[in-house]
Amino acid sequence: MTTAPKLALITGGSSGLGVAIAGELARRGYDLVLTARSEPQMRKVAAQLSAETGVTVHIEPLDLGCPGAAAELIGRLDWQGLAPDVLVNNAGFGMSERFTEHSPERLTEMLTLNILALTELTHILGRRMMAKGAGHILLVASLAAYAPSPMLAAYAASKAYILSLGEALNIEMGPKVGVTVLSPGLMDTGFNASAGYETEGMLKRLVRPTSMVARTGIDAMFLGKASVVAGRLNRMLVLIGGLMPRSLVLRSLRRSRARA
Repeated sequence: MTTAPKLALITGGSSGLGVAIAGELARRGYDLVLTARSEPQMRKVAAQLSAETGVTVHIEPLDLGCPGAAAELIGRLDWQGLAPDVLVNNAGFGMSERFTEHSPERLTEMLTLNILALTELTHILGRRMMAKGAGHILLVASLAAYAPSPMLAAYAASKAYILSLGEALNIEMGPKVGVTVLSPGLMDTGFNASAGYETEGMLKRLVRPTSMVARTGIDAMFLGKASVVAGRLNRMLVLIGGLMPRSLVLRSLRRSRARA
């Protein structure tokens, strides 16, 4: 008797880290559900992953930045009888400018996507996983989660929320359901262009390939770790930042943002 392949739901699954995570899980034998706004790009990703790994890839075009979208996604999955064993909350975006210059509509969309949709999906699927007695959830935060970031204030705050939520849920829901927070550093994706942020010369040395970051996160998730920072140098920066006075970290970040 053969067992059915396990299923992973990945938000933000059309590009960047989402695609790398999808590939990592597919190579480990997981069927996939990808959701993002771009249907044509997801179709390309799905076809490529299916051809390379033989897994089944479902796509659900949806903008999770819209109110009610997370519930709609769950409804679509339920209608198809799709019950994820793994949830990867990867979708998110940032804005790099003064907080008072944010468009109110864009700010609401970012917080809806980064916080509300992530929380709703984690709550609904987390409850189901707990009832089943098994499951894994990966929440994607950022190095910005570890310190307030002038010129990225609301984005960094949203990622700090994710870090706090995930580490708490790791205790609450474990050992039945594993919850892990992945904090990538700089990666070669389209995030910077979307956020309006340009990586400075020295910081380019910190850029890591999405494949490495994805593998780090998935390994940590299956090991049951509460959180992981991708990249040795990034982990060192977080450690040093944690030892410095908060006021000094803020002044340092303010100067670096002023030069950007």
